[in-house]
Amino acid sequence: MKKNKKKKLNKNQAQVLQKVKKHLLKVMKSKLLKYSPETSYMPFQKAIMGEKYRAIYSFVHSVSTTFGMSLWEQFAETLGKEAGMKVSRQYDIPFSISDDTDTKINNILKKIKRKETIYNTVEINKLIKEFAKPGDTGITDEDKRVDVFIEDKNKNLFFIDITSPKPNIKEFGAMKLKLMRWTAIGYANYDAKSVQSLLCMPYNPSFPKPYKRFGGDITCDFKNDIKIQNEFWDTIAGFPVYDELVNIFEIVGKEIRSKLEERMKTFKD
Repeated sequence: MKKNKKKKLNKNQAQVLQKVKKHLLKVMKSKLLKYSPETSYMPFQKAIMGEKYRAIYSFVHSVSTTFGMSLWEQFAETLGKEAGMKVSRQYDIPFSISDDTDTKINNILKKIKRKETIYNTVEINKLIKEFAKPGDTGITDEDKRVDVFIEDKNKNLFFIDITSPKPNIKEFGAMKLKLMRWTAIGYANYDAKSVQSLLCMPYNPSFPKPYKRFGGDITCDFKNDIKIQNEFWDTIAGFPVYDELVNIFEIVGKEIRSKLEERMKTFKD
């Protein structure tokens, strides 16, 4: 079987990836130089692993937290803007929905949980578009903070909640309620052609197997509620970018490897 050739990036795509690399390198150098644990008292970890590996564990965990707190949103903003979209990180929605709209959304969720209706996000969003009404002026929504808010050239809106690849196990219904309310807010308050509210994950921890963490939840329309790995990044960038992002991490990792190893040597037993 012939192996498909990797499609060459155009000039604009290569430039945006250089911006991503530059930001990642800056963040990692800052983490190496400025890292200081919030606490060094981890008696149980130290008892098992010793002080050196406890400190290394703490450092690696700090790096992972940095990825979750800032990098994914920053990358989404960079890729989205280069694709010609309006992108805001940590966006506070300045609107709300009416009490009647809120009640109807909660009733939809109840029917899904009671299995009185088959859950299909596309059809549900059509219903929401029909009945969504704005709330009182000056009132903001209880779920107003959106990780990444996007408006594309055709006035399609995306409310994105970026979660860790292995989120805490909790009822997806609570997450779905938030996504439906965001959809209603979009249709009720914005001049939008379409509205999508999504739960997104930067990578699939089960790869190459399908992600199944929410697979058994009847409130989850896995096809339309969640975008993971390639679907997430490629959709925002407008071109196949996920593998390029992984490659950038590998390149940066090699560039800072010696400094990383020197930093690890400061962690002593």
